[in-house]
Amino acid sequence: MAGGKWMGWWGHLGAPKQRGIVTYVLSPYEQRAFAGAAHQAVFNTFRRVTGQAFYIAVPLGGAYALYSWGKENHHYRLSKAGHAAYGGGDH
Repeated sequence: MAGGKWMGWWGHLGAPKQRGIVTYVLSPYEQRAFAGAAHQAVFNTFRRVTGQAFYIAVPLGGAYALYSWGKENHHYRLSKAGHAAYGGGDH
């Protein structure tokens, strides 16, 4: 009681009933929250990956080419021919 007057239960504070409010309820047995989710996930992922493949593949290809060139050049410079070509010091 507030101030000696009953105001009603929680949420019903004595106001007139609301009119013109429509609510819809769907049975839990009729809901299909994940209907087609796996199918859409596969094809949507494929579409997005193929759309971005150029932006990923080109830099990765360039990085791999640079890495393999550097590794090959390093092995050449450590060889006898590399020392002769690049003037490796006599140790």
